[in-house]
Amino acid sequence: MTRASRLATVPATLVAALAAACAADAPPPGPAWTGTMDTLPSGQVVVRNSADPLWREGDAWRVVEVLRIGSVEGGRPDAFGRVAAFEVDDAGRIWIVDEIAQQLIVFDGSGAHLRTIGRPGAGPGEFRAAVDVDLAPDGHVWVVDVGNARISVFDTAGRYLDAKPIPTKFKMTPWFGGGFDAHGRFYAPVQAPPSPAEQIAFTLVRHDAALVPRDTLERPVDPVERDVVYVRGYPVPIPLQGRLVWRRSRDGTVWALITDPYRLFELGWSGDTLRTITRPSEPVPVTEADMERLRERWARTIEREGLPRWWSRIPDTKPPVTGLFFQEERNLWVERQPDGAPDGTRPFDVFDREGRYLGVVRVPFALSGLPGPDPIARDGFLYGVTLDSLDVQYIVKARIVRGRGGAE
Repeated sequence: MTRASRLATVPATLVAALAAACAADAPPPGPAWTGTMDTLPSGQVVVRNSADPLWREGDAWRVVEVLRIGSVEGGRPDAFGRVAAFEVDDAGRIWIVDEIAQQLIVFDGSGAHLRTIGRPGAGPGEFRAAVDVDLAPDGHVWVVDVGNARISVFDTAGRYLDAKPIPTKFKMTPWFGGGFDAHGRFYAPVQAPPSPAEQIAFTLVRHDAALVPRDTLERPVDPVERDVVYVRGYPVPIPLQGRLVWRRSRDGTVWALITDPYRLFELGWSGDTLRTITRPSEPVPVTEADMERLRERWARTIEREGLPRWWSRIPDTKPPVTGLFFQEERNLWVERQPDGAPDGTRPFDVFDREGRYLGVVRVPFALSGLPGPDPIARDGFLYGVTLDSLDVQYIVKARIVRGRGGAE
């Protein structure tokens, strides 16, 4: 197995490099877009968006919920213990790994329960620590079971076909960065020594179709030194400060988001920066509601010891954005901080594949990211995991509707 170069961190000098970028090699994308797109001598594309969206009035997309799968009543197939992962196949079926029940639960596109596959155990088709579900290039369904150190393979009718030795026994929920890319290569996270500021660290190993390891990728590192506090000997970031968030794309590249300042980077496997995207933004004031949520999270510590000594180090502002996900390979969705809209919708900035800022899409439900599975946006629908006021999990399906009434 050859080891690829460590993904490049974003150096402090990059800002100066961007300012000195050479003239644009590509023509402007269109008269409605007011940003700039330059190509550096290294080949890196630098996209600077203005605050103005590319969408005109009436062009903005809408997200309309059409289905919610879940129940507060026990004993039902949609009463999830904890959704570790989910996938949507070409027929619209939703495949859900329940980490508590150790089962694979399948629903059709209308929300009807089709079948429940597996049970706890070590026999064929049984699971001990199932953490992920993926669709293989041949159409079969792979369930990653780190407890049994194998991948269980099923057909779309739920029949058990085979077991493959797992490339790693690293248990992480969600199984971050793992799965197939568009070229049929399979990725598996492998634990690595953490830095002094990390509790846990991992790399991604890329395998060929025969599960032979070919390359190793270390995740991108936040170029900003964050303030941490040590709790029982483990580093914990001071709440409400910025961070680096990253996702592996279906193309096999990595997209990284620095939440403060608002900056996106596409990174190649060898560590080279392929594309940089910026958009003007301002930090968001920390509210009393934010502080109250922190008090609830640390209630036991506060009751026992009073406010932690680091409480005064909580910043007065928080980053304008919090995370990202892909709409197939056409668009990037960046989640903004909730803005208290009266209708309860959550704003997302949408960028096209070139990095041009299209505008804001408002989603009518909260999408749980880490430690939950990422949303899936595919074939005109958005799927994700959401919670109700009792922290009951639901799989939600929503239609993405283009402006002026057209479906996505």
